[in-house]
Amino acid sequence: MADWPPGDGAMPTSTNELLQAREMARTLLEGLGLEAYLFEIEPREGQWELRVECAVDDGWQSTTFAIDKQSLLRSQEDIGTHERLLSEWREHLVACKKVLAAD
Repeated sequence: MADWPPGDGAMPTSTNELLQAREMARTLLEGLGLEAYLFEIEPREGQWELRVECAVDDGWQSTTFAIDKQSLLRSQEDIGTHERLLSEWREHLVACKKVLAAD
């Protein structure tokens, strides 16, 4: 394997770490109240990528943006980080349809 170990000396992402990151991403996306979505986290050197496909008025939209792994993992225990990520992700996913609140 020519790409192993990573050139920047970073430790590879463990399966447990990736599972934890997926769970936190799911929690954040649920917090945004999206009507329908699929997502995937792509570990990359440096910043990770989050790809979200979500329902929009005329079908589906795919959006990919960088996420900080440490912030994502920290958001489980740090409400400030959690709220900051919600705000950032909301901006990226503004076109996605939201679940209507019941009266």
